[in-house]
Amino acid sequence: MSGGQHQQCIACGSKMQTFIERISDDRYGCPGVYSIDRCVSCGHMSTTPRLTEEDLPALYSNYYPRREIDFDALEREAALVEKPLAGFRRWIAGTDNQGHYLAKPGQKVLDIGCGSCLSLLEMRRLGVECWGVEADPNVRTIAEKYALRVHIGNIYDVPFADQKFDLIVLNQVIEHVPDPLAMLAALRDRLNRGGRVVLAFPNTGSFHRKLWKERWINWHIPYHQNHFNRTSFALLARKSGYDVERIRTITPNLWSVLQLRMSREQRQEGKASNTWSESGDSQKPPSFIQKVRNVAVSRGERLAGVMMGFGNRVLDVIGQGDSLLVELRLSATKN
Repeated sequence: MSGGQHQQCIACGSKMQTFIERISDDRYGCPGVYSIDRCVSCGHMSTTPRLTEEDLPALYSNYYPRREIDFDALEREAALVEKPLAGFRRWIAGTDNQGHYLAKPGQKVLDIGCGSCLSLLEMRRLGVECWGVEADPNVRTIAEKYALRVHIGNIYDVPFADQKFDLIVLNQVIEHVPDPLAMLAALRDRLNRGGRVVLAFPNTGSFHRKLWKERWINWHIPYHQNHFNRTSFALLARKSGYDVERIRTITPNLWSVLQLRMSREQRQEGKASNTWSESGDSQKPPSFIQKVRNVAVSRGERLAGVMMGFGNRVLDVIGQGDSLLVELRLSATKN
C-alpha cells in the first residue's frame, strides 16, 4: 500500500479533504480501516491509504467470491443473452450498465477485468470476437474450461500485443484501478481507428449515495480506489486524451435490493456481511454468478425490486442513477 494523505485530485489538480474519516470492508471482511478524501473543486473522491497494482492479485484472490465456480449457473446466465427481448429485460432490470452489450457482431472487443468471464461467453454467443484481462488468478480455471482468450495479469503487461480493438470495455473496473490516468493512457494505442472505450462504474453524484451516505454499498472499500461523478470523470477522460461521446446513468435493481439488505445489518470491521455470503459463513464466499443473480429470492424482495425498478428508471432519466455508463473516443486533436 502507498500512503500519502490529501494528495492532489487526479482529475483537476485541486486540494483533497477528508470526506469520510473511517470506513472498512463491509462485504467480505477484509481487515483494515480506510478513509475517503474528496476534491474541493470537482468532487472526485479517493480511498486512502492507496493500494498499488502489486496489492491487487492477493486481495482479490483471498476475498473476492470466485474461488468456487458454479459452471452450470454461468452457462445458464450466458444463454439468456440470446433469448427474445433480452435487451428489454436488461433495461427493465437495470443490468444494461455493461459496456460489452454495445459490441456488434464481428467487432474485436477487449474486456478488462472480465471477472467470471460471463461477458466473454455472452459476446461469443453474439458473434463478437473477444479477449479478456483479469487480475484474479481464480479466473484461469474458467478461461481454460471454455477456451477463452484471457490474460491473467493487467493491461500493463501488454497482453495480446499484436491485436487492436474496436471496443475496449471496463465494466465496474476503473474504480478499482489505483492509477486510472495510467490505465486510460495504456488503452490509447490498443484502439483501432474510430474505436471506443466504454466504462461502467458507480456514480457518487447519485440519489442513493446522497440518501445512504456512509452506508452506500458502492463505496466498497478497499476494492474501490477511486469514486467518480459525472464531472470528475469527464475531466479525467479529457486529461487522458479522450472525448466523452455519451454519458448516462443506469441503476441495477439488484443494487437497490442489496442496499436495503445492507441497511439492516450491523457493520463490524473485519467481519463479512451476511448479505454478501450465501449462508452467513464468512469462510465460504458465494459463487460469483449465484451471488449476482440469486440474491433476491424472497417474494417480498422480488416485489420490492419491481417497485424500485420503476423509481430507478426515473432516476436514470434525470441523471441521478447509481451507475455511470460512459462512452469515450480518442480526441480528434490527439488522434
